[in-house]
Amino acid sequence: MAMAGNTILVAAAALGLTTAVAAAAPRHLDTIERECGRRLHLPGPGCTCLRERAAKLKDGQQAFVAAVVVKDKAAQARLRQGMTVQELTEAGMFMTNAPGQCARR
Repeated sequence: MAMAGNTILVAAAALGLTTAVAAAAPRHLDTIERECGRRLHLPGPGCTCLRERAAKLKDGQQAFVAAVVVKDKAAQARLRQGMTVQELTEAGMFMTNAPGQCARR
């Protein structure tokens, strides 16, 4: 019975972690959409487009893009530490291409 209780606790902890990670992404997407008009000078539909495209990135990449949009250098440096070269490259290419593509909407 003790083993079953430990399994339940481990499963609950894992579920809580998964929920916390999943909850982080919408917050970063909200930041990207909310700040893009002011910081990137995109119109409303362009900001919606940017959010939709950013939703295809991994959570860490979304957080990094949000930090770039709001120009939070400390967050960028911290997030960079947990990202692979490929993830950083993809996030960088996103910021190079997506705002211009979304501005045309």
